[in-house]
Order: sequence, then structure tokens, then C-alpha cells
Amino acid sequence: MFLIRNLTRVSPTTSSIVTRFRNSGSSPYTLSSRFCTAQETQIQSPASSNGVDRSQYEGLRPTKEGEKPRVVVLGSGWAGCRLMKGIDTNLYDVVCVSPRNHMVFTPLLASTCVGTLEFRSVAEPITSIQPAISREPGSYFFLANCSRLDADAHEVHCETLPEEMDTLKPRKFKIAYDKLVVASGAEASTFGIHGVMENAIFLREVHHAQEIRRKLLLNLMLSDTPCLPKEEKQRLLHCVVVGGGPTGVEFSGELSDFIKKDVRQRYSHVKDDIHVTLIEARDILSSFDDRLRRYAIKQLNKSGVRFVRGIVKDVMPQKLILDDGTEVPYGLLVWSTGVGPSPFVRSLGLPKDPGGRIGIDEWMRVPSVQDVFAIGDCSGYLETTGKPTLPALAQLKEKANTWRIY
Repeated sequence: MFLIRNLTRVSPTTSSIVTRFRNSGSSPYTLSSRFCTAQETQIQSPASSNGVDRSQYEGLRPTKEGEKPRVVVLGSGWAGCRLMKGIDTNLYDVVCVSPRNHMVFTPLLASTCVGTLEFRSVAEPITSIQPAISREPGSYFFLANCSRLDADAHEVHCETLPEEMDTLKPRKFKIAYDKLVVASGAEASTFGIHGVMENAIFLREVHHAQEIRRKLLLNLMLSDTPCLPKEEKQRLLHCVVVGGGPTGVEFSGELSDFIKKDVRQRYSHVKDDIHVTLIEARDILSSFDDRLRRYAIKQLNKSGVRFVRGIVKDVMPQKLILDDGTEVPYGLLVWSTGVGPSPFVRSLGLPKDPGGRIGIDEWMRVPSVQDVFAIGDCSGYLETTGKPTLPALAQLKEKANTWRIY
């Protein structure tokens, strides 16, 4: 990866740190020497070069002379995992902070919703992608969220996940870094539409796919209940997908295949009532070539997917309302209308591109902030670079001094 190959040479301070590490004759450091707690009153270097007091430090302390520089990666998505996989752990310690301990192969996530693939087939543990995280004394994975970045002190503030508070009391800690790579991705866009967060299911994580699969099968079984009104039966078996991008089209296709190959055999009593509706404000796959769009529409129509052009204005527990007042009852609602900057990215006091993502230069550095990089869906070129907006979920490669998508 281009960023990995240039991580050393993009900053004039790194080469001296690496040289000191290579030439150091000090004895190997221990795992416990890396951590400091609030009860510790002294450490070997109580103050850093910028005057920040380190005498009270809870978390991973700053690296000392003779130790490998520490690269902190925020996120375990495509960009972050690709970086961790390719980084030279003989030169750097790697610390990953993420609310999940695995990477998800998102293009195949739709297949797990209907049983074509199992969930374990689309998830890869971080420790398998970069074994040093579980083997090397200076590399770690922390199941946590990053809450704040202190670029002046070269540290990130983290906190344990709210969902895990029954197991562990809320904990806050700091991690000092030599290089920071923000790869926290993006979040699903709801455009502020009322009821989306409460009633719709997104398709970005494994637990989303599990929820879709559970609800789909539950609705199939409930719809066969005796004396169930026909209108309620049709509602339960109506699967609505909002968003005609790659995710929405892929899921609609998988769902229609599931209906043709499985539902009609195993749920013969309801086979004629289940159907799929795809709602999109514009043309589906609008960013693709026109021939691909026509082919996708043809295949979806052949599969029985109904395409509705409209804008969702309100989402209620059992129905949604379009801009023309049409009410669409549903039993399963999947929301896939694209992504936007996450609250964490918006909270960072860093330069932003026109879309609100972290602004970067052609080296993926964040201007005016030393030793901070941003990659993946959370980043975008600043207008001053004169480069086009980075597409989501794409890998970048430098060849002949140009950036190409492949």
C-alpha cells in the first residue's frame, strides 16, 4: 500500500527514531513497562519535549528512546486492516483501537442475510490480519472507541464500549502515539428522516445481517398463523429496501433468489405473498455505467423485485411514507442510502473536505497536524490539492505519479 511504503519518509522525525531503535543496545523491554496507571507517581521521562506532564498517565505511555515507534490505527475496516497487514512490525509497534475485533468483507455481507454464506465466512479477526498484535510485547488491540484526539500531546483518548458495561465498568484511558492513522470509516446516512434509526436495519456489520436474517425468518413463520388478516400477512411478507446503490441492489437480488429457491419450497403457504420493493429517489446504481444500470434493472425485474422511484419522508414502525403521500407497509425495512461522516470525525478539530470528511493532501497526511494521517472512507482530498473527491470503499494506488482506482 502506498501509505505503508511512505510512512517512514513522509516525516523527517521518523528516520531518527528508527535509527535509534536499530542502533540501540538496550535490553528487551517488557509488556508491563508499556503501561502506566494513574497511581504511578513517576516514570522515567516525566515530561515530553513539548512540556506535557507525564507524571500521571493512565494507558500506553509515550515511547522511550531505543523503543520502536508506535503507530496507532483507529478503526478495523478495509483501510485500517490493509495498513496493519502491510506494515513492517520490525520497525513499528502497532496499536489498533476499534469497537470490533474483526474486519468485515462487506461485499458478501448481503449473502449472509439469506444463508448463502455463514457469518464466519465474511469476518476475519484482527489478530489473523496482523499477528504481531497478539504476539509482540509492544503491539495491542483495544476494544474501545476513540473519544478525543490531542494532537499537541500526541495522544488519543479512548473509552470502553457502552454495550460492555455489564461486564466491565466504564474505563477511559490514553494512548500516546508516534504516528496516528485515522481509519474510522463512515456511518450510514439517514438524512435526518424521522424514524429511520428506530425502525430500519442497516447492512454494514455482521450483527446487522444477523438481525435481518432473524427478522426475515420470524416474519415468514408468523405469516402462516391461522386467522391472520390478509393485510397483516402481506405486510409481514413485504421486504422494503431503501437505497438503489450497490448494497441495496445486491441485497434485493440476494433476497429475490432466496424467495425463488428456498421460500417457495419451505414456505409454500406464503410463497405467493412475499415480495421485495426497492425504493430509490433517482436511477439505481447512478454512479455506474448506463449499460450496467439497464442490466441490473432487467435482472431485478426478472427476479420479481418491484422498483419504486420516490423520496422517503417519514418512517413508522409498520409503514413508511413517501414524498407524494404514498404509504408503504413493510415487515422488514433495510436502509442503504449511502454513508457520511461519523460523529467522531465531525468532532475532530481537523481540516475537512467539502463533504465533511477529514481533509488530506496527496500523501494522505492531515495538513497542519504533525504525524497524523487519514485513510479510507473518513478521509477526502482538500480543495487546495486540486484532486477529485475520493470514492468510498476504493483502494488507491500511485503509478507514474498519478492516483488510480483499481
